[in-house]
Amino acid sequence: MSLAPAPVLGKENPGIPAQTAVDHGPARLAASTFFLLDGVAFGTWAALIPTFKQHFGVTDAELSQPLLGMVAGSVISMPLAGHLIALFGSQRVAVVGAVAVCFVLPLLALAPSFGAFIAVASLFGAFKGALDVSVNVQAITVENAVRRSINASFQALWSLGGLIAAFLASLCIKHGISSIVLTTSVATALLLCVALGSRRLMPDPALERKHSARFQWPNPTLRWLGVLAFMALFAEGVMMDWGAVYARGVAGASESLAPLAYAVFCFSMASGRLIGDWVIRKMTSIRVLRLTGLLMMAGLSIIIFIPFWPATFAGLFVAGLAISNWVPILFVAAGRAHESGAGPGMATVTTIGYFGFLAGPPLIGVLSAAAGLPRALMVVLIFGAIISTFGVTVLRRQLPT
Repeated sequence: MSLAPAPVLGKENPGIPAQTAVDHGPARLAASTFFLLDGVAFGTWAALIPTFKQHFGVTDAELSQPLLGMVAGSVISMPLAGHLIALFGSQRVAVVGAVAVCFVLPLLALAPSFGAFIAVASLFGAFKGALDVSVNVQAITVENAVRRSINASFQALWSLGGLIAAFLASLCIKHGISSIVLTTSVATALLLCVALGSRRLMPDPALERKHSARFQWPNPTLRWLGVLAFMALFAEGVMMDWGAVYARGVAGASESLAPLAYAVFCFSMASGRLIGDWVIRKMTSIRVLRLTGLLMMAGLSIIIFIPFWPATFAGLFVAGLAISNWVPILFVAAGRAHESGAGPGMATVTTIGYFGFLAGPPLIGVLSAAAGLPRALMVVLIFGAIISTFGVTVLRRQLPT
């Protein structure tokens, strides 16, 4: 047995624990593969929702049933995944979750009835929630090992996976390829990715094994990180769902031009995450959070106070850049805020944040009906102010300045 190299202190990010100086490239590649897989799976589901709606001949109100089923499955599975990670490790939970997602994905297209579709959607949400938590914990494990900020690049690959899935779905629909063929093909490709990457995932730190999976009430810092994640994902969900509607109905964009508002925001988010790791290493997470909170307020102000579509597109781009790295920063902090390790901490913050992502768009819709969409978006602007001030205070407890 050879002696392990001596541990090396990381100078690039003093908040990341020192690890043995070895090559962690394969582990990073494996984790990246799982993030891309996660994004492709969710993107395939999201892109095919209109197809499923038409296939079953349901109304918008009826379509909410499988959507809520998927949400319920995720919300139930996320805390459970945190405890399973504490027992078995994020790498094992990620592999099981990914394989399960791949097997359930084609069942969505094969469901014989709408009732069966609701059940499968709930199951898909449950495995997807477990995969979300485990891959984010794995990202923190790899980031700790390489001793520098790389979480944003993982989140960028998730966004890229969604864009790839949307493109494939659009191409298949255009050429008359059935959803069964699409989901089966995607699932087969993703299973191959799991097989290739599963052995390269990293085991979590020993801390994860020293605690039982019993329930522990989150500490105050973790609860506040959950609130901040709620605001961050609330803002992300609102801008994704309402950007094109705002461009068309308020800013005067044409029917063919308005959908590009969604593309502008997604492109901006992906771009921000691709450069996010470099920016965080240069400026530190706390400074990035403060400045991006202010930047998001500037982008929202452009959208709200200049109701002209070029300004709306510019504001969406600025807001996307600002919001893009909130989730990577907050998730990293959450992974280090729980006494039992990254799994339970990540599960708590992911679950609370996911509520924001789902609750944001319908809440803005209600407020819009009462006060108009520009005034409704003021909620998102206020969240930016809170994140840039109070959020920085919370983050100081977990990350270095």
